[in-house]
Amino acid sequence: MAEARLIQHLRNYASAGALSALVGVVSFPLLTRNLSVADYGIVGLVTASASFFIAIGKLGVQHAVIRYFNQIKHGNADFSLQQMNSTVVVIFSALATIATVIWILSGNQVLPHFLQSETIASLFLVGAGIVFVRILGSGVMNFLRAQQRSAEVAIAQSTARIVNISLLVVLVLLFDLKPWAVIVCLFVAETAGMSYAAFQYRNDFYFEFKEVSNKLTKAMLIYGMPLMLLESLGFVLRLSDRYMIEAILGVNALGQYSASYNLCSYLEIIVLAAILQAIRPAYMQLWESEGHQRTSNFLSDSFHIYMVVGIPFVVMFAVTSPYLLSLLAGARYEPGTVVIPFVAASFWMDGAILFLSAGLYIFKNTKALMFCGLAATIFNVTLNIVLIPRFGISGAAAVTVLSYALFMFTIAFMAFRRVRFIIRLAAPLSISSLGILVYLTSVFIDLGSDIMNLLVKGFAGTLVLSLGIWFFVPQLRNWVLVQKNMLIRR
Repeated sequence: MAEARLIQHLRNYASAGALSALVGVVSFPLLTRNLSVADYGIVGLVTASASFFIAIGKLGVQHAVIRYFNQIKHGNADFSLQQMNSTVVVIFSALATIATVIWILSGNQVLPHFLQSETIASLFLVGAGIVFVRILGSGVMNFLRAQQRSAEVAIAQSTARIVNISLLVVLVLLFDLKPWAVIVCLFVAETAGMSYAAFQYRNDFYFEFKEVSNKLTKAMLIYGMPLMLLESLGFVLRLSDRYMIEAILGVNALGQYSASYNLCSYLEIIVLAAILQAIRPAYMQLWESEGHQRTSNFLSDSFHIYMVVGIPFVVMFAVTSPYLLSLLAGARYEPGTVVIPFVAASFWMDGAILFLSAGLYIFKNTKALMFCGLAATIFNVTLNIVLIPRFGISGAAAVTVLSYALFMFTIAFMAFRRVRFIIRLAAPLSISSLGILVYLTSVFIDLGSDIMNLLVKGFAGTLVLSLGIWFFVPQLRNWVLVQKNMLIRR
């Protein structure tokens, strides 16, 4: 039953992710072809930096909402849901205000002293609204996630994407596209998405100032702040190379690197975001309601599915993305495609961490998560300083993979002290070997045009890997056959 509910929530989140990716594919050429390479790189730097500030600004309380909601709901904590609602409103209102002020000061007083771009201060000022809205709305979004109302969360996310692409199309048709206008579009879109989420949560919303609990505030901050540091360190893993590339190699190299990196981020939008939003509330609820063994079995089965489906997905993304990027953005971004296989692999590792770290989240050992992230970040920054001047953007991408590998293995080592689950490796290793063969074969074959390479290699590789899954994973094969028989009976 838990697995069936998980599949339902994954479907909802992945559907929103697929729509977001489709919108991204449409907006990608709008931005790359209507902005200069330098302007595209700076816009990407600002939006990625906004995500970083938002991660810091929330202080990890969004994770505490999911953890404590299930505890309180099942009567395993000395608080009421009314107290939790009221406390979360005050926390996020204060955090949104503080983070926005720090964001504005950073853009105007700090970054102009060491970045080459002359527009960074004004763009940070324009982007302040994004920081405020995203942090303020995070409380509502995570209450919906904790209640496993995945459909409402998915619609809110889709609303933001659709509004954003609609505004961009209007701008491109009527005006010359400017970096500040792109950021304004994103602010309006985020406001629309968060407004929808707030409207859906209105019947469960509760606020009384007398219900605000200092004790709950302290508990949520103690749980959340190490996770904030962990999430922030994760953004440093994704952002430090961009700042170094801009400072060492210039804005054009940053634009080429950002285009390939942003294309790979669709993996996160489609796959990782769905898993992140569905898996953690699911195993938290199982742990509180059914205990250790049931949770362990659930994590084992879920991680196995992630590996046998996710590995071929990442392989085919690495095979086809360079041709897709060339078609969407043009030849001037082609030098950046060398980083795609590395970045795609790092996103897969990021997803694996969501499963492997379960024991630390369940037992609230968030300090261990933070220290693992800190070790990986120090490793990442140190190697970037050494390798970017020598190997350029390829060195930065290779460092990203090595850093996430270190992060993944240290997290697993720490978490399995608390909650162990069986990792079945036979099928994933077989599919990985087949995936490497498909990738290497595609590299040495050139069909003459980007569209032919994209279609033929994409179809052939997908067919081979699908047959591999069918042969090596009997559980999925049996599930497909059951679904087919049910469909025939209907």
